Amino acid sequence: MMSGWLRITLLAALVLVLLVPAAQAGKSDDTLRIAWDRELENLDVYYNNSREAIIVSYLIGDSLLDRHPETNQYLPALATSYKWINPLTMEFEIRNGVVAHNGEPVDAEDVVYTLNFVSDPAHGIKLQRNVEWIKRAEKVDQYRLRIHLKSPAPAALEYLSGPLVIYPREYHKTVGPKGMATKPIATGP
Repeated sequence: MMSGWLRITLLAALVLVLLVPAAQAGKSDDTLRIAWDRELENLDVYYNNSREAIIVSYLIGDSLLDRHPETNQYLPALATSYKWINPLTMEFEIRNGVVAHNGEPVDAEDVVYTLNFVSDPAHGIKLQRNVEWIKRAEKVDQYRLRIHLKSPAPAALEYLSGPLVIYPREYHKTVGPKGMATKPIATGP
């Protein structure tokens, strides 16, 4: 099932391909080339907050949730379900069988790794406000995790349905932010 945001993002990409003469689809190598008026300095959305980077991030990786553009309802994406345990604890069930572009299986450990990495101020992501509400994430089992909040965060679901893309932990541990900047691997289309 393709989510609303994904459809809109893919439609926007298609419009860019059709309207911008420099955009080309390489049928022989299964590559889409899009021309923008400036080069993206970094493909890791956590270290680049330009509009173009945000668009690209929706194509590179999935978030836990998706927000329907018409109903504003939060829908499953990488997570199949979520529930509030209490005002400071959320629990998510992760979709079984998800693999990253490099074939690495993605489960609760990857989500926990990503959220704990980006919410650590020492890693210096560009938009700290997107993660400053996260106290920590913890794995419950292979496909279940909990996110502990520092205080009640009314926008938590909004952040988890957009800018918080989940990365495969082994790849990210190997290449770090510098590797993700030039060759990002995640679970998106």
